[in-house]
Formats: sequence, structure tokens, C-alpha cells
Amino acid sequence: MPLLDIGYRKWEGEKTPRSTRSLALASTGIHLVWKGTWLKRILMFMAIPALIAGIFVATFEQTLDRDGPRALFTILSRSPQSRNIAQRAGVDLNAAIESPESYRHFTWSYILFNLSRYPQALGMIVVLGLVAPRLISYDLRSRGYLLYLSRPLTPAEYIFGKALVLYFLLFIMSALPALLIYVAGLFLSTDPTAIAQTWDIPFRILLACLVLMIPTTAVALAFSSMTQESRYAGFAWFSMWVVGSVTYFTLWTATQLREQFQNQGRGARIEAMAPWNSFKLFSPYETLGYLQQQIFGLAVKDSWTWAPWIAVAIVSVAGYGFAYWKVSRVLKA
Repeated sequence: MPLLDIGYRKWEGEKTPRSTRSLALASTGIHLVWKGTWLKRILMFMAIPALIAGIFVATFEQTLDRDGPRALFTILSRSPQSRNIAQRAGVDLNAAIESPESYRHFTWSYILFNLSRYPQALGMIVVLGLVAPRLISYDLRSRGYLLYLSRPLTPAEYIFGKALVLYFLLFIMSALPALLIYVAGLFLSTDPTAIAQTWDIPFRILLACLVLMIPTTAVALAFSSMTQESRYAGFAWFSMWVVGSVTYFTLWTATQLREQFQNQGRGARIEAMAPWNSFKLFSPYETLGYLQQQIFGLAVKDSWTWAPWIAVAIVSVAGYGFAYWKVSRVLKA
């Protein structure tokens, strides 16, 4: 009579619903990540710009009766770049000076967009660069994926569970602060029509968060699945953002200098929040920023282009597909 029967045995334990199996993997990953003090420190540091954005919204609402917003729009109307931004958003700054409460949606959207575009996006790059490289590469090195996949968990559910860890981090970094600012703005507003003017902003916040989290998570997991050494995945992640931004600004600056030379000094200057151009496809940061700009309604006057949306969709499918293929291939080996 054999003392040890080695071989495949059917799972006889209690099975959870298939739709929730990835949550067990995600909860474990979140628990391990959350134990680190560095993540909490980064999130606390990122709360500072969110607090500043909230102060801007609160100041706008609390000074409507004291000409505070009128003074703000007067200052913006004197800046060429601010006029360019407002024009692309379909906003007349002169009319906003006369009736700032009618431009509450533009003001809130612009503040929340800048919060998402700069401090939150840069924080996302740092946090994902520290967390994501170890999610799959560490399992490949330690063969921990065998422990996960020995249970009724498919490679797709394994990948989705790992992605949920990054989704959670990006949500609390990006969408949650913006939603809290929106709710605080409603409570601080003395105008009963504020919610009617801004009801769509929470949906724009969530959509902007999705546009940020889906492709970045796909790329991060793809890099993590490429190697058993997490430091190589981290290097590839940060290199992608740096090289992409440098390439974009080099090509864009060269184009501006050429136009300036051809027009004898009357060429267009490099504007903040510039309209879409194909050079932005070289930079993930610029491409995602422009998509968020569209979502917040700050580029309604630009010519519509599907290029950034198609690029993000292709990258997302390719990233998740590669991670799935890599895990399945290792499992069959």
C-alpha cells in the first residue's frame, strides 16, 4: 500500500464563485504592498497637491460673493496661454469675469484636470515603478505561480488578480482624492444649482482614472512578466516614460524652431496644453494627458482624432495579452 500517492488529484475543497477568485489573489497582494511604510509616505506626500486643489475649489465657492473669482478670471484673461486654454475649452474669459458662477464647471474641471495631469500622474509613475515589477517577476523567480495556479485559478484570473492590486493603488491615488474634492465643493457651495452644473464631473473623474489605469497596468504587468529580475522590469518601466518624454519634446521643439525660422520669428510658441500632434504618440505621458484633457472637456474645440484612443487600446490589449501568454507558456513548460 503506497504511503505517498504523487500525481494529479481533483480539487475536493470548497470552491468560491469564479467571479471572485481573483479577489483573493488581489487582497493578498494589496496586504503585502500595504505593509511597506514607503507606500504610505508617498501617498501622504501626494495628499498635499490634492489638498491644494481642494483649497482652490473651496476658495472659488466661498468668494463668489466677494469678487474673488472675477479677479481670478481677470488675471487669466491677461495671459496668452490662459486665453488659448480657455478658447480650446470653448470658454470666453471676458464673459466669465461678468458671471463667474456660470463657469463653475470649467473652473472645477480645470483644477481637477491639473491635479490628475501633473502630481497624480507623476506619483503614479513612481508607485507603479516600485510595486508592479515584483508582481509577476517575483512569482516567476520563486515559482510561486505554481501555488496560485494549483488551485482552481486560470492564468487569466491570475493576471486579473495582479492587475487589481494596481487598480486599487491607482484609484486611491487618482480618483478618490478628486471625488472627495468634488463632494467638498458641493458642501461648501452656497449655490443650490451647483450640483446641476457639475453633475457629470464625477463620471469624468472615473473615466479619466480608467484611461490612466488600464494601459499603464497592462504595460507594467507586461514588463514584470518579461523577466525574473524585478530590477530589469523597473528599469524598463522608468525608461519608457523618460525616453518617451525626451523624444516628444525633442521632436516638438525642433518643429517649433523650424516654423519660427521659416516665419522669421513669428512662429507659434510652445503652449501649455498644446493641441494634439502625432509627436505625442512617442510619449505615454503626453498621450494619456491629452486623453484626460479631452475627458474633462478642455479640448472641445480641437479637431477630433482617434489616434491616441487607438494607440492606448492597442497597448492595453498587447500588454495584457503578452502577460497572459508569458504566464501560460511558463505553466506549460
